[in-house]
Amino acid sequence: MARMRITNLTLNSEKPLELVRFWTEFLGVKAHPHNENSEHIFFHPQEPGGIRLAIQKVTKKHHIDSEIHFDIATDDLDALEEKALSLGAKVESRTQLDNGFEWRVLHDPQDNPFCIFTELE
Repeated sequence: MARMRITNLTLNSEKPLELVRFWTEFLGVKAHPHNENSEHIFFHPQEPGGIRLAIQKVTKKHHIDSEIHFDIATDDLDALEEKALSLGAKVESRTQLDNGFEWRVLHDPQDNPFCIFTELE
């Protein structure tokens, strides 16, 4: 059987530099050297061997709604939301379950959805 592993999660974008600015600042990572003509931009993973975020320049996105989104764990939900909002994100919803599990659905500046959540102790 062939071996495999997921290496990238790629977002399509008509304006990739806008997403590079948002995601590098939000995740605290660097992007590989790029410029306005780069067709593919890869971010350094947060941890060695981790999944890389990539942005692919397209002339037109197929649709706004996405079937895939990021889930990002944090120990300070309010601080992470505030950071995302300061970089141009928007909040779609905030949810807390009876057991204390809490998450928030946000969208980056190009309307790509992502969730931030606290992990239960």
